[in-house]
Amino acid sequence: MNDRLMAMVPGYDYDIFISYAHVDNLEISGQKNGWIEEFYNSLNLLMIKRYGRMDVIKIWWDNKKLDGSILFDQSIETGIKKSAIMICLQSPGYAQSPYCKQELDTFYKKASEEKVGLSIGDRSRIINVLLNNIPFKQWPPELSGTSGFPFHDAKETTDFGDTLDTMSTEFRTQLQNVRDAVWNILENFPKEAPEKKDLTAAELEQDTDSFKIFIGEVPDTLRTSRKRVIAELQKKGFEVLGGVPPPEEAAAHDAAVGEALQKTNLAIHLLDAYPGREIIGAPEIWYPQQQAELGLKSDKTQMIWVPADIDLAAVEEEKYRLFLQDLESGKASAKKYEFVRGNKGNLSQEIIDFAEQQRTRQLQKKTEKGKLSVLLDTHFNDQMYALELGKALLENQIQPFINPQEDDPRKNIDYLGERLSQVRKLIFLYGSVSKEWVRERINAAMQLIINNEYSIEELFVYMAPPHKADANIFPNQKFLKVRVIDSSNYQQFDNEALKQFVVDLKTEAA
Repeated sequence: MNDRLMAMVPGYDYDIFISYAHVDNLEISGQKNGWIEEFYNSLNLLMIKRYGRMDVIKIWWDNKKLDGSILFDQSIETGIKKSAIMICLQSPGYAQSPYCKQELDTFYKKASEEKVGLSIGDRSRIINVLLNNIPFKQWPPELSGTSGFPFHDAKETTDFGDTLDTMSTEFRTQLQNVRDAVWNILENFPKEAPEKKDLTAAELEQDTDSFKIFIGEVPDTLRTSRKRVIAELQKKGFEVLGGVPPPEEAAAHDAAVGEALQKTNLAIHLLDAYPGREIIGAPEIWYPQQQAELGLKSDKTQMIWVPADIDLAAVEEEKYRLFLQDLESGKASAKKYEFVRGNKGNLSQEIIDFAEQQRTRQLQKKTEKGKLSVLLDTHFNDQMYALELGKALLENQIQPFINPQEDDPRKNIDYLGERLSQVRKLIFLYGSVSKEWVRERINAAMQLIINNEYSIEELFVYMAPPHKADANIFPNQKFLKVRVIDSSNYQQFDNEALKQFVVDLKTEAA
């Protein structure tokens, strides 16, 4: 079990509860960990990589050895009742365990009584993982109506099916499917905040820091779209500010917009070929344009959206046409803003995605205040070592972000670029992958850093087991120094080497 302050889903202490039979976690001779522990570790790391950081997703799993003389554990019951999702690992052992039956029954009843119910959209909050080919008729009634994720090698419906080896490609593929299902549920879980009167002092403090979005005035052609966007944002837990005008008079209008922008974290402006209503007392100045210009003068992040099919050259109002053309060319403001040409059908989702990205950055900045942020770039083969290294960095007040990995070092470059913008130092984990893979990854990162002017101070190559014969294989780059940390001779973390690594990370680059 892994304790921390809160889960990703508001109102729950844990995002996931893993329900399993302890007989399925017995270690085979020569194994370091049992199958269930490997499943937990691998799922935990995939969820970390999907979110991009280590201290967000919370999973409850019990590693105690319960037998028939022990009463149903109170901590287990509490964990079930405070979890958003349950993963059931079905097997003959699961079917024979009274504890597993009680866990499933407890979650089913509590989820049924909750406002959100047993399903989020078309997905059940109980995820059915089949360690063997259990016939449908033998499934617990609580799992009827769910689909199963097969983690066995049965080819025919009559085969028993042995549980997949945790190092196999089939295991990795199915685990990614489970990861995607869990992520879909967590992302779409209602994010409704409790009423103010029920908030604790800590929750009240958090509530005052909620993510607020200003939605600017729009022409009549976009009024329906604006209403839909506001409704969708509110469903996702965002607080939406707007409703200006009134006031309609120029000075009072500008003051009201300025006050709203001061309270907001993000400003959204929806524009099209029609400039909208003129400001009272100010001919050839339109409310949507004026609000966008005021936003660009503020220090708030801006997103400006126009229809994909708009022909800017055909806009009749010259002043407004020039404004739109300057926006698209980047000449409208010295500060950065997001200019989007899109379709109305995707408008809400485009804005939600951008807002989620900005909200995540805000939360990261709060969490990491006073902490050094680093990006830990790794390959799937080294995931367990990366997880341990990440935990060690957290314990030393260093915030690690985990980057998704691929066999092709040039893939997932968009994710790499996004996360490079959030950190000061970059660590490449060189363990059970080839030297060429790491070199290609470094080259891809360097290109992103140079092209986008990311504020990366230093690059590190952390050499993990197995033993590497030559530590001097990564020459310094022209623009950034590459420092090599050789821990490849130690199967476990060497405390002295780790201490020195932490010192090196915290030392400002020369």
